[in-house]
Amino acid sequence: MTSPALQHTDTETVEIARRTLRWDIMRSSLAGFIDAGWRTFALLVVTRYFDASSFAKALVPAAFMIGLLTTPIALFYFTRLRMRTSTICSINYVCAGCLFLVASAGSDKLWIFLGAGTIAAAVLAQQMPLLVHIYSTNYAASIRGKRVAYAMTLSVALAPFFGWFGGQLLERDISAFPILFQIMAGACFFSGGCIYMTPSRILQRSPKSNPLSQLSLAWKDKVFGCMLGMWMILGFGNLTTMPLQIEYMTSDEYSIQATNTQIAIAAIVIPSITRIIATSIWGHLFDAFNFFLIRGLASCIQLAAIVSFFFADSILGIYLGAFGYGLALAGGNVNWSLWVTKFAPVGQETNYMSVHTFTAGMRGLVAPFIGFYMIQFFSIQGWALFGSLLVGLSLCLLYPISQFARR
Repeated sequence: MTSPALQHTDTETVEIARRTLRWDIMRSSLAGFIDAGWRTFALLVVTRYFDASSFAKALVPAAFMIGLLTTPIALFYFTRLRMRTSTICSINYVCAGCLFLVASAGSDKLWIFLGAGTIAAAVLAQQMPLLVHIYSTNYAASIRGKRVAYAMTLSVALAPFFGWFGGQLLERDISAFPILFQIMAGACFFSGGCIYMTPSRILQRSPKSNPLSQLSLAWKDKVFGCMLGMWMILGFGNLTTMPLQIEYMTSDEYSIQATNTQIAIAAIVIPSITRIIATSIWGHLFDAFNFFLIRGLASCIQLAAIVSFFFADSILGIYLGAFGYGLALAGGNVNWSLWVTKFAPVGQETNYMSVHTFTAGMRGLVAPFIGFYMIQFFSIQGWALFGSLLVGLSLCLLYPISQFARR
């Protein structure tokens, strides 16, 4: 669903790439507040302020995945708008910002807070195929990983300060959490203005009448289908355990019993600082080396992070695991965001990405609920061991898939 290739001179191509990088860096500078705020502070508020059920806790990490699940349908109708990709992204940010403001008003009603916040996270998930369209058309393949990594680095550069501020705020008075979501709303509005200024093309309207027709790529392209299977196993292993971090640090059943500030340090500050340092390195590796090798390296680090975090019996051990998570997330985000550009035919990157985000939404929607449900029967460490085994299995699958891709 991409527009026909446009002819540009070398000077115009360089200028488009330069403007794209400039506005993407500005967008990313505050975008990290949104992800960190929802992923950590929303779950902390649901757990310690509302004292909500396991279902409500699981809905927080599942919210973004609900949005990913709907990306093929949303992308189908976005092409009917005949708007620039960056304009559609801007509208999504503004809608999400308004919803976060509504969530901030729900300080005494869980259903308002969780309902508005969930929809906001789902709306933001629609950006993924759209951003891939912008990156694939505005950046040459030889520099794509580096350029996207620069923006990703900026997206977490200010997150440690936001994490520390939020942790201190909730430590003093957890009922002050609406301030954090008002900041997140402001970040959405700012990011929306920046992405609007980013050069982009109009999405070409699909000639097909079925919005789910592109899902057939999963079995028509065998290598792509195998990769989706690998991502499914890897993602389930990670997503079924990662939301349990807050539960592990707050539950009376374990010896951690971390303060709100310690939780913010482990969940936001340490991973964010690590990602600032490591993301650009991963971007260079993505451009320079075989994808399967780089994905395997990130999976090894992720496996070690899960074991280190959930089998730690002190806050220092938690911090070490958080460092591993930050290192793995830096590589995982670069790989996750751009891997389809290594496999998709030119001009089909958006379609391939929508299938990838759909399958990511499937596992991401189910995994947190299963994780919170299963810890009623197993210890968190026992379930974390199961998740680490799935990550290990996905790692083992990379080699046969790479051999299949060479045929």
